[in-house]
Amino acid sequence: MKYPLLEKMIEEAKSNLPLGVVYPLSAPALETVIDLVNKQLCTPILIGPEDQIRELAGANGFLLDGIQIVDTPQDPILATQKAVEMVKEGKLAVLMKGSLHTEDLMGPIVSRTGLRTERRTSHLFLFELDRYPKLLGVSDCVVNIAPNADQKIQILKSSLEALNKLGIHNTKVAIITATEVVNPTMPATMDAKQIVDTHTTNAIHPQTIIEGPFGFDNAISMESAKTKGIDSRVAGDPDLLLVPDLQVGNILYKSLVYMAGAECAGTILGATVPIILTSRSDSVFSRVASTAMAILLAKNSHH
Repeated sequence: MKYPLLEKMIEEAKSNLPLGVVYPLSAPALETVIDLVNKQLCTPILIGPEDQIRELAGANGFLLDGIQIVDTPQDPILATQKAVEMVKEGKLAVLMKGSLHTEDLMGPIVSRTGLRTERRTSHLFLFELDRYPKLLGVSDCVVNIAPNADQKIQILKSSLEALNKLGIHNTKVAIITATEVVNPTMPATMDAKQIVDTHTTNAIHPQTIIEGPFGFDNAISMESAKTKGIDSRVAGDPDLLLVPDLQVGNILYKSLVYMAGAECAGTILGATVPIILTSRSDSVFSRVASTAMAILLAKNSHH
């Protein structure tokens, strides 16, 4: 499979920005680092127990020549705290999760002394699909479990700002639920109506069309929307899908990857720097694409 849109993003992202890899004590984490160096995406800096990192690299035949390692105790939380400190000192532009648990990484980041901003943290995926002509954003499939309407608006703001930084403008947003009918017994449809009404009176983001609720089919297929008699500027052409909750987002994301052959890039937004969460099941390509996405966001952030 070819993923020309994500490959173009990887090409554009080449940089020497410093990227902190937090606690890279697994073979896939180190393999990703080697890949980033080969692709010239960034300057990775490894943050964790140096002896263990070197031992693991040796055992797997990875050459860490010329890669800086910031030695920490063998404790993922202390490694994360060191990374947070380095971001505050302006030494890191992006963070990447190594082999620690997500909560051990995110705990120190979202704490009051961490890297939080006035915005909640959220996650944005970009999917490249055979049957869709452009990258498709989906949020939030990773961080917010059951966001309310106000929190969804924050997720939208972060996602739309990020899409703009990635060169995606005049965005169309579809708010996804199980139906296009607003139904008081389905809170997600009420949230959708509230968000659309809010955007009408006071734009959530400039040059953006936000519509919903949509069933997934009506959002993604113009035919389906016409059959249902839905008159919409978004149907068949969304840049971003807003999902009702983490369950839906997680299942949608995995079904796009496993059933539809999609590849994706994803980044955590809302902290002072972009954060890349990798999971053991991610493809190497997806890790590289996620890094490219984060690097472009960091390049185009004017502090």
